[in-house]
Amino acid sequence: MNRLLSSVPVWVILADMIYTFVLSILQSFNLTQSQLPKDGLPVAPDIAFSGLQVVANGGMILIIGFGLYVLLQLNRAVLQKSVFPIGVFRALGLIAVLAFSLPALWEWMWALVRLAGGHNTFNLDSPRYLIVAVCQPLVALLCVWRLYGWQRLRSHVAANVE
Repeated sequence: MNRLLSSVPVWVILADMIYTFVLSILQSFNLTQSQLPKDGLPVAPDIAFSGLQVVANGGMILIIGFGLYVLLQLNRAVLQKSVFPIGVFRALGLIAVLAFSLPALWEWMWALVRLAGGHNTFNLDSPRYLIVAVCQPLVALLCVWRLYGWQRLRSHVAANVE
């Protein structure tokens, strides 16, 4: 049960990334042809820019999605008290997750400071974005906490071997 509850923020972010990627693909297919300006050089077609956006979003989803998948595996291994081998690619995936989610922890801290100062810092117009924004620092904390647990397990196993 603990594994299920602790992995909910990761699954929420994965689902939102996939949903946003599908929306990006659908939006790139539903372009309206814009008029070229009458003076000056013609601009590149919209399809090229939307295609670049889809490729960039797809690359981000592959990198962050792989890191989130590694975090799910690490979460399961630490909760089962088994040593999880972390190689170069898994470490890079976890670093990408931390680079993606640690700034959200920093921003939430400042948002709470501003809220305590009397400023309205939360926008409730888009609940999807608010839910993902709440999940991002939870993913950062989960990653750091599970890496700490992994290190404790690893040192405990090494001490028992010697």
